[in-house]
Amino acid sequence: MRSNRLIFNRKSNPQKQHNPSLEFLISIHRKRIETAFSDIAKYLPEKIHAVTQSGFLIKLIMFIWAYTFDKLYIL
Repeated sequence: MRSNRLIFNRKSNPQKQHNPSLEFLISIHRKRIETAFSDIAKYLPEKIHAVTQSGFLIKLIMFIWAYTFDKLYIL
């Protein structure tokens, strides 16, 4: 069984390069992740007032759920 590995994008002129197909896959996945994070960041307020760590996590989860429901039910 093969384990999942974290493969990152290399600099523009490294000595060891990824093959072009892997570079393409890395760029596609990176764009998808960056788009999701920027969309979630739109739902976050400038300041999250939470007294406890669990309160902060609850608010953060609720913002992620709001993003998910918005993406599910596009009218």
